[in-house]
Amino acid sequence: PQGTGSADLEVSKLIAFRTELKSRGINISFGDLYVKVCACAVEENMVMNASRQDGKIIYYDDININVMATINGYLMQPVIEKADTKNIEEISEELQKTYEYLRRGRLMKVKLDGGTISCNNLGAYMIDDIHPFLYPPQAAHFGVSRNRVVPVFNEAGEVVPGNMTLFSLTIDHGALDGVEVAKFLTTVNKIVQDPWTYMYHKATPR
Repeated sequence: PQGTGSADLEVSKLIAFRTELKSRGINISFGDLYVKVCACAVEENMVMNASRQDGKIIYYDDININVMATINGYLMQPVIEKADTKNIEEISEELQKTYEYLRRGRLMKVKLDGGTISCNNLGAYMIDDIHPFLYPPQAAHFGVSRNRVVPVFNEAGEVVPGNMTLFSLTIDHGALDGVEVAKFLTTVNKIVQDPWTYMYHKATPR
């Protein structure tokens, strides 16, 4: 059975990070950012980097992320291998090359298998709540909804505009417990509140 947990998080610092990069001539998409967020969150919650096959739970050392993308009207799932060992600029560059290969039909140039967790960003659409389906045999699928500008209280107790985004994680309950979803999404919040630390973090290859 699969189940989904969600957290509505304030992402103004992540948006400001992207804006600052853009002012420096570095163009990073939100999709790129969320792949890196996923990689960093898995790195701190490696239990998510798993699959269930033939009744056995298999854990992986490498964090290989299937990135959901619609290319030429088709849903594709290219893989960013060892995503935790790459910074945000490296991930962005690899994704752009991958998408171009897919648009040109050069599938032999693209890694489509071997993913250990999936990431689906639907922020470009009018989706406030995403419940991603598992991509078997993976045990987890990370989903991101659109940004919403809503009133929030700042630290001084004043009402100010806030940027809220719903993050979701679907898991295979045969491999993972619900508390692991809570831990993962708590880590996601830590990452989006401190993007300068995490977006350029590169894990040592295992």
